[in-house]
Parts: sequence; structure tokens; C-alpha cells
Amino acid sequence: MSVTVSVIMPVHDPAGSPGGPAGDAGQVGRALGSVLATRVPDGVTVELLVVDDATPAAATALAAVRGGAPFPVRVLRHDVPRGRSAARNTGLAAATGDYVWFVGGDDWVDPGLLAALTSATPDADIVVAGTVPVTEDGVTGPPLPRRATGAVWTGPQAVEEFLYQRIRAGVTNKLIRRDLLDGLSFPTGPRHEDVAVMAWLLLRARTVAYVAGPAYFHLRRPVAGYDPRVADRAAAVDEALFVLAGAGSPAARLHFRLRAGALAVAGAAARSTPGELSVPAWDAVCAARRAVRPRDAWTALRHRQPLLAAGVLLIRLAPALYVRLYRAARAADRHRDDRRGRPWRDAAAAVPVPAAVQATQAIQAAAGADADDADQAVPAGDPGTGADQQRPAGGLVGAEQG
Repeated sequence: MSVTVSVIMPVHDPAGSPGGPAGDAGQVGRALGSVLATRVPDGVTVELLVVDDATPAAATALAAVRGGAPFPVRVLRHDVPRGRSAARNTGLAAATGDYVWFVGGDDWVDPGLLAALTSATPDADIVVAGTVPVTEDGVTGPPLPRRATGAVWTGPQAVEEFLYQRIRAGVTNKLIRRDLLDGLSFPTGPRHEDVAVMAWLLLRARTVAYVAGPAYFHLRRPVAGYDPRVADRAAAVDEALFVLAGAGSPAARLHFRLRAGALAVAGAAARSTPGELSVPAWDAVCAARRAVRPRDAWTALRHRQPLLAAGVLLIRLAPALYVRLYRAARAADRHRDDRRGRPWRDAAAAVPVPAAVQATQAIQAAAGADADDADQAVPAGDPGTGADQQRPAGGLVGAEQG
């Protein structure tokens, strides 16, 4: 059975748009190169939709792949920066595939990942792959979720996995059946916009599969001080729990509300600086303390979650000590994750295969080149512009194909 996949890659500038990855041309070139170098299995048809959120990085990177794409590439351009969510919505409105796959503009993919993801179709509505975090200096962590073998879940089972954070909220490591997204859009403005969307998708899904092996590589940027938008996470968790009202066990819902919500916000504030917390960061810790209730500790114990109960008691009774112990635990986790992530280090470094290397070299040579003639402008508020444009067999869609 044939399957069509729309790969959606938003490219935007963090300085000019809310809540997103950097618009560095070299990183965009690596992302584009890795997608263009992916192995396409027999029976699978691919289109790549690059959404340029009015950033120079996209124009420079796209100049590197002009005319050299092995499958159709469509370029949708915002006339003003509108952010990652708006870029995703623009790509989604133009997607024609049976499945969609969102790839970050500064992430990259294993050449065999598409084949692994599509191997579970058409039986699975959502196919999940492991995400390997990679720092800017190439240090890798273990893949998330931490499973060594594949798995298949029913929709309700997948919701339970999500609430226990064994299925992560991000959409970038997932192949998603297009009609699951009908009527949905990514909220613009706040961070952690994936959380509620993922809750809706899992609620609609009949079958969710996990494929072990090839990974999605996610660039993890260093923390540069406290970002007040981290509070968006708590609101996103509350919205997801509202979406999933009545779904999931009480123990799983408690875990998600505390671990993914209040305690995650406190943790983000604690790791924002190695020294004394700033006033906004300390305010976030105090807000997290107010968000957990003393009886949550007893409920966690009743559900056989002693570590969660200890975290609740600690942040309620001694928030400053909670911060110190959290930092110590994070340091131990980093040491452990560094050791467990070493087997993926070579794979992460090897992903920019020759096509990606050529793209990066072309980016450097084409720095300053104007790629507007390959762009398809999408005015603000009109995400679907260009959705019906004819696609050639390969290369870039636009006014000119090189």
C-alpha cells in the first residue's frame, strides 16, 4: 500500500519570533540536508514543505538545495515573522500527504528514520521514534522515550504513556496521520504549544506505535538565564488535562500534573543559573510551591509514587532546599546521561551525509545570495496560500527552479 508523507520544516528566527529555535543558516542547511538525504522506501512518496518565517537563514539555506532535491520541495514564505506555531500551521494547511512529519529547522534526522516511521503505517495513526538530545558541542543523551524495543498501544494505552511522560509532548519525533489534525492548530504565542495538541491527537488515535532504532536528533541549546515563558508549561499541562478529562488513570493524571507541570516549572527555574536564583526565577519556584497541595503527597504515596511524594513535601516545606537537591540530582543525571548517550554520538555526527555536507558548503558559498525568487509568499493571516500550486517531480517550487 502506498503512503504519502508531508515533511513540514518551519524556519524562523528566535530574535524575531516567539518560542523557537535559532535561524542559523548552517543549522538550517544541516536540517535540510538530512531530510533530503533520507532513504525513501518503495511505496512511499514524500514532499518537503519549508516554511520561511521571514528569516534570512531560510533564504540562504534554500539557495544551497535549489534544483538538487530528490523529491518535491515547496517553499512557503511569511511576509513578516509570525513564530513557530504559525509556521507549522502554514505548512499543515498546505500539506497533501496521508501523514505529516514536523522537523525542526535546527534539528536533523537519521537517514533511515523515515523508513522506520513508515514501516508502521498504515496500521498506526501515530508513529513515535526516539529523540536523542544533542548539545551544541556534540554531547548526546540517551534517546527518549527510553525503550530498547518497539511497541504498539491502543489509544487509551497511549494516553496513559503520555501522562507518565513516556510518550513526550513534542510533535517532531512523530509521524502523524493527517486527518487526526483536522480542525486543530498550534496556538501562537506561548511556549510548549505541543502539549495540548498532542493530548488531542492521542485522544483521537486508535493505534500508536513506537519504532526503535534510527533517531531524531534534537539540538539542545544552553540555558542563558531564566526565561519567564517557562510558566507557559504549567498552563499547557492544565489545558492538556482539560482535553483529556476522564481519560487516563488517577495515578497517571497526578504524575502529569505535578511532574510535567508545577515541578517541571520549579526545575526549569532551578537550572536557569548555577548560583543564586534571580527574583523572577525564585518567584517561579514559589508559584510552583503554591500549585502543589499537601494532600498531593499522600495521594502520590497511595498510588505508589514515593519519589513524587517526596518532591511535593520538599517543595512545600523547604523550597530553597528543593532547589539545591534538584541541582545535585541534575548533575548526577547529566553524568549518567552522558555515559548512556555515548553510543549515539557517532550517529549524531554522521547524520550530515554527503548531501548535507554539500548543502552546508553551498550555504557558505552562497552567503548573501537572494533566494526570494524561489519563495512563495504567504501574507499574515493567510496560512493556506499556495496550497494548490502544481508540484514538479523534484527541486523547489517557486517562480524559478534552478
